Amino acid sequence: MTSRLLTSILALLAAFVSYQLYNPPASLSINMSGNDMKSFEDPNVLKYVEKIQKVATTERPPSPSGRAGWAMAWLHLAVWNSWKSSYFYADKFEKNDFQNYLDYALYSAEFLVGHHEAEEATLFPEIEKKSPGSMEKNEAQHQSFLAQLIELVNYLKAAKPETFDATVYRAKVDEIVAPIMEHLADELDTLESSELLKHFTEEDLATLNKATHQAQQGQSGGAFKSLPFLLRMPLIFVSSCNDR
Repeated sequence: MTSRLLTSILALLAAFVSYQLYNPPASLSINMSGNDMKSFEDPNVLKYVEKIQKVATTERPPSPSGRAGWAMAWLHLAVWNSWKSSYFYADKFEKNDFQNYLDYALYSAEFLVGHHEAEEATLFPEIEKKSPGSMEKNEAQHQSFLAQLIELVNYLKAAKPETFDATVYRAKVDEIVAPIMEHLADELDTLESSELLKHFTEEDLATLNKATHQAQQGQSGGAFKSLPFLLRMPLIFVSSCNDR
């Protein structure tokens, strides 16, 4: 019962955040731009973001084959928004609010690690069985930035108020944000409805979608631990409202 309640709360929060990102109240609109944000304003990176947004902001598809890529695109936008806001606020939080900021930045990075582990445990192997070689590019892209992603996570895990350096943190993000967003955009091509239906039935895909979702929940269990912080700090999510 408790698990169901927490899941429902998170679902409602996610729906609210998603709405706010594309329908921001004027009073909460924050312009996350400037010299410090060049990595997130790179035209090549924004090209990948726009591709993801195009898939995510269509109406919810009625079929499992359509929802596979659509749901994945929304997760990928969540990664973009959380990484961008973590980067932006790295030198803007109040001194006595460091732990809240750190929790958010760390969960944003760990969420991506868990997301990729869930894909490699469920989604990729099942598609690879039916379409040999189709997941090789996705897996290679994961590996291309995995070591640096883990290094970022470890830096945040070890961070203290007296040791955290926004410049160091941002430099670590700068190294991988472009290949990460390229991958998150490219992956959607392999999840297009027409491609999936070459190898799966709608019933197969409904089962696969559910398994992938459950694996994601398992890998990102920290969401429940972070729930009070998320509820206290919705502005961090909402402030990504100007994202492309």
